[in-house]
Amino acid sequence: MVFELQMVVATSLILFVLLLAQGALVPLNQGLGWGLGSRDEPRDKSSFQARAARTVANHIEGMCLFVPLAIVVVLTDLSSQLTIWGAGLYVIGRLVFAPLYLLGVPYLRSLAWGISVIGILLIAYPAVTALG
Repeated sequence: MVFELQMVVATSLILFVLLLAQGALVPLNQGLGWGLGSRDEPRDKSSFQARAARTVANHIEGMCLFVPLAIVVVLTDLSSQLTIWGAGLYVIGRLVFAPLYLLGVPYLRSLAWGISVIGILLIAYPAVTALG
């Protein structure tokens, strides 16, 4: 499997772990009965649960940009050292960003997010320039 697609799998696994962590917080904060029930009666989330939800949402938003671009690059034979670096930077940035965001670490998490954005730009460049 080409590297860019390996990174698609990696980013999907990161999402899976984030979703497991987010789901594990429900019985810890709202109780097992409520978590396994219908949840018709809303309960307030802890600040950590809210941060986990934002981490998941941010990761999904990044995936919505990265995954299609990676697939386009692979399907159109635009894979190169640039797109490999881009895919790697994206996943490294996401791996670092997620725990930093969950733990509420300012500044460094923004740096990690910026690294993932640079990765997206690197993988997008060949796809966008091929349009012209």
